[in-house]
Amino acid sequence: MREFELELGTFPVERVVAGDRPGWSDGTLAVDLERLRRLVLDDPRVAAAQVELVEPGQPTRIVHPRDVIEPRLKVAGRGQAYPAICGHAPETVGGGVTHRYSGFGVLICAAVPPSIRREVSAATDSLIDMSGPGAVTPYSRLRYVALVIETVPDLPVTTWNETLRGAGHRVADDLAGLLRDQEPPRRERFALDPVAAPLPRVVHVHTLNASMVPGIGTTIYGYGRHALPILLHPNEILDGAIAGDAVVTYPGKITWIQVNNPVLPALYHRHGRDFAWLGCIVSRTRWGAAAEKELSAWQTVKLAQMLGADGALVTWNHGGNDLLEVMLTIQGLEQAGIKTVFLTIESDIKVVRLTPELAETGVKEPPLLFSVPEADAIVSTGTLAPTDPLPAMARVVGGAEIVLDQERPDLRIPAAEPLDLEVLSGAYSPIFGHFDNYGLGTQSYFDY
Repeated sequence: MREFELELGTFPVERVVAGDRPGWSDGTLAVDLERLRRLVLDDPRVAAAQVELVEPGQPTRIVHPRDVIEPRLKVAGRGQAYPAICGHAPETVGGGVTHRYSGFGVLICAAVPPSIRREVSAATDSLIDMSGPGAVTPYSRLRYVALVIETVPDLPVTTWNETLRGAGHRVADDLAGLLRDQEPPRRERFALDPVAAPLPRVVHVHTLNASMVPGIGTTIYGYGRHALPILLHPNEILDGAIAGDAVVTYPGKITWIQVNNPVLPALYHRHGRDFAWLGCIVSRTRWGAAAEKELSAWQTVKLAQMLGADGALVTWNHGGNDLLEVMLTIQGLEQAGIKTVFLTIESDIKVVRLTPELAETGVKEPPLLFSVPEADAIVSTGTLAPTDPLPAMARVVGGAEIVLDQERPDLRIPAAEPLDLEVLSGAYSPIFGHFDNYGLGTQSYFDY
């Protein structure tokens, strides 16, 4: 097996039950809730923890979700799934055999402490409805072991992030270990095999927003700060080289979406048939200065040229500031003769409720905050904003109250009640994963 030849063994989860004999069998995952709770508490910074099971289709609302981790286990080959974070070995991954669950995740829930809410404005509350009009994202279709965590008070934001992520990955590692000696029902091979025919050479430009706060944000091999673009084999991403954080719950920062990014298998499907896929250039966005944004964009273009790319697919994980680097990258690629397609969400086009008067006049946000003339091949994944108020829910996991307006953090709303998000949250939806960055949703402007 070549260094970057990866086999994924998939174990579908169709039911999760509590039991003192944990294991997976015929689609049923049995978990020992008390064992998992002890794993969460195996950190003095965790003050209290509950472990709950959640199924899709139930009248359940999850509040304060911070991250979703799909348990994965490296059973052959170098390294460890989700390398270089939470005590995992930093070795390069992307080869060998990895076992995974499908349709299942470890969900971290934690209310944002007031000190962190003041320090990081993007550390907002969000929710997942498992049924009803709010169940519009992939996260409403997963089964969960939900970890409801309360940390000791006054932790710095980086320590709070480290504590939550560590608890989530300890539990994910334990559940993944149940698959070590199992035979997977489905196997898939991923490798960039040599292409004999003269096909167009295509690169995936995968832009990820970095945090303005050092120590938090999406990580690449555990590194979360700003850095110039890096070349990754797609199998490294499928093996967990990119992982999310537990502070800022932007859709593209969720760990589950990194290893389930539908762009990667779609490009693999066409490799050797329609084009030769060269790999993934991962570039950071959200640089602070215009010159830094330009530098990052041109370094991305340089790597694409060195690879000999004829075309590029550019994706991003959303943000107003971040769109500048994305568009500058598209502009540079096109000017270098590399035909470029941009896959993007559209903003919710909601009324921006700055004042009641403005709301009544219908002030709206454009679908793209910034563009360049070269961005003339754009594919929209639409938006995942629910159009109807959310009904009351019989069960709430993660807390009793939720803050839906960043401007009014003291306005705490009972989480089980009906929620009119248009009124309560202003311009941005609090639905967890509310932007469909890569095309996993079931709602778009052209419904199907």
